[in-house]
Amino acid sequence: MSGRYLVTGATGFVGRRLVERLLAEGAQVTALVRRTRGLPLPVRAVIGDLATGDGLEEAVRDADHVVHLAGVVRARNAAGYFRVNHYGTSLLVRALAQRPVPPRLVLCSSLAAAGPRLTGRPVSLYGLSKRAGEDVAREYAGRVPTIIVRPPIVYGPGDPALLPSLLPMIRLGLVAKAGLGERRYSLIHVDDLCEVLIAAAERGRTVRPGDPSHGVYEVDDGREYTWAEVCAALARALGRRPPVVVPVPIPLVRAAAWAAEAGGRTPWLNRDKVREMTARAWTCDPARDGHDLGLPPPVSLPAALAALFAADPADGVPGERV
Repeated sequence: MSGRYLVTGATGFVGRRLVERLLAEGAQVTALVRRTRGLPLPVRAVIGDLATGDGLEEAVRDADHVVHLAGVVRARNAAGYFRVNHYGTSLLVRALAQRPVPPRLVLCSSLAAAGPRLTGRPVSLYGLSKRAGEDVAREYAGRVPTIIVRPPIVYGPGDPALLPSLLPMIRLGLVAKAGLGERRYSLIHVDDLCEVLIAAAERGRTVRPGDPSHGVYEVDDGREYTWAEVCAALARALGRRPPVVVPVPIPLVRAAAWAAEAGGRTPWLNRDKVREMTARAWTCDPARDGHDLGLPPPVSLPAALAALFAADPADGVPGERV
């Protein structure tokens, strides 16, 4: 690989893994960051802020490819989400459009922007803000070659959400599930997502104005999982029995989210997240699976979790790349 990449959100979960991969493959990387503390690797750092546009002109200079990962995943209100996920994306796209030869843009959106399977609309403020970011990117697609990637649940080394929330319950042998009935989920390992992002930047189909599907990828490991299957796979990786999954009525989940937010912070369990929890299927559209990117088959959840914890069978720190 050769070329110059700009990565926003380079200090985040996916961003750190992506930058490592790009550097290992010989790319030159610029990272737009609010501060250099926490930047793990020797890259060209540009201090800036998506919410204000500071640093964008310098960051996009000379870039051949841009992978836009930065975003707000938890906020107390709609403005907190839209400030970066929509307006910040708008400022970035406009800065790219002003280049004499705009670079290829990969917008890492979210399955939340599409909404639950077969609904066709977001159900949360987070999803609405990510959809708005997609919409503004589409507005400039005639000028800026744009690819949209909508990952589902992402997990792996450094995962800040799924594994940390599940591990204590798996060790206890009792896992809570929001609501009654079966719900299905798509997942992808962080390293497989990084492969998709790089392939999309280099050879992915670009968005076409007026065509809602072209240039949009929804990528997973090729399977759909129930919550019980996710928990059982994690338990097996830890050498434990599958846990008992206990349904919690949605009104109680909402009450717990309200109580968690009452402390003045925005916890992982919040009212916006509960809006997503009520959906029956957070699964990818097979028609947008990225087969045209020419990538090898992704790792399955059971295999990935087994490798992740192989270095420490005693429930220790997850190991390195699968």
